[in-house]
Amino acid sequence: MKRIYYNAKTVLKDGIRDLAVLTENGRIAAVGARIDAPDAERIDCEGLFLSPGFADIHVHGGGGYSAMSEDPDDVIAMAKAHLRMGVTSIVPTTLASPIETLLRAIGTVGKAMAKAPELGILGVHLEGPFLSPKKAGAQSPDCILTPDRENVERLLERKDLVRMIGAAPEIENGMLVGEIASRRGIAASVAHSDAPFEVAEEALSHGYRDVTHLFSACSAMHKEGLYRRVGVAEAGLALGGYTTQFIGDLKHLPYGAIKLIYACKGPEKAYLISDGLEFCACSLPDGAAVTQGNGQKAIVENGVMLLADRSALAGSVTPLNGMVKNLVSCGIPLHDAVTMASRTPLSVIGFGDRKGAIAEGFDEDLILFDENVDVKRVFVRGKEMTA
Repeated sequence: MKRIYYNAKTVLKDGIRDLAVLTENGRIAAVGARIDAPDAERIDCEGLFLSPGFADIHVHGGGGYSAMSEDPDDVIAMAKAHLRMGVTSIVPTTLASPIETLLRAIGTVGKAMAKAPELGILGVHLEGPFLSPKKAGAQSPDCILTPDRENVERLLERKDLVRMIGAAPEIENGMLVGEIASRRGIAASVAHSDAPFEVAEEALSHGYRDVTHLFSACSAMHKEGLYRRVGVAEAGLALGGYTTQFIGDLKHLPYGAIKLIYACKGPEKAYLISDGLEFCACSLPDGAAVTQGNGQKAIVENGVMLLADRSALAGSVTPLNGMVKNLVSCGIPLHDAVTMASRTPLSVIGFGDRKGAIAEGFDEDLILFDENVDVKRVFVRGKEMTA
């Protein structure tokens, strides 16, 4: 089947142009000012932006459903909620939990992938359980574990499903997590870490390549006595070996921090994550009280999720399309914001050669959105998806 998208503002890696896109059998066949294919279905984009679909590789839930569920239909419902917001690739993300619980969650996501291959579920992101108790954030302290070779290898056995693991390299055997993950082709991210800069730098030689939600639940510049020390946040910004996730809801990070990340890393090394909870990608009023999948109680306040005692941010409720809009409001060009929500995260987990860009040979994962980044139509591998 052939299809031509025309009358669109087409979002490319290096800018936005009035170009048509030809697809065939779920892949992009050509991009150009004029494309002749009389036998192709024609999609009038009505002047909307034609963009690669977004990729959320750090997201705990959505639409009222959790990635920690043992029911694959819940994972499917979660993916559908984000799909409506333009997320055509999603990596459900677990919370720190006992090993057996995480193994069940991995299996559940695998079942959801098999049951609904059209939803773009790419695998699992394990955020923990090998984290620093000093930087637990919204993770349950009771579920933080110390890694050893046996429990790491058990957790990462399904290298066909696990795409990323977040761990703290400074904890006992923390470097081992990065080593085992990298040998299995799994992205290792410095997560919930209190490491000093030097340890974060050393972690690069132990397989770590990414930093989880930069500036959130990680060490950063502080004063010890007379002298300042720097940590994971500065390592993520300064070291070229790291890609950096960041939450773009303008609640976890202010305008200036987003400008700093963009200036230091650029669109090919920094990328958006929603870090969305069960109640992301759905409407909840301020004051709504909820319980996360790990039992932590939380509350929605001023457009963000807080722990019930308001001691820490508990995750975002803003989906990626809203975050792309936020980046544009910070003065970041739309095409760079889209790259940070599509090809860059996909590259981190090994899909950047076939997903996340409007270019010949890439999957027909495409979305149409307006000036407010409100998504109007969604296509996954050529199939139009409906709410």
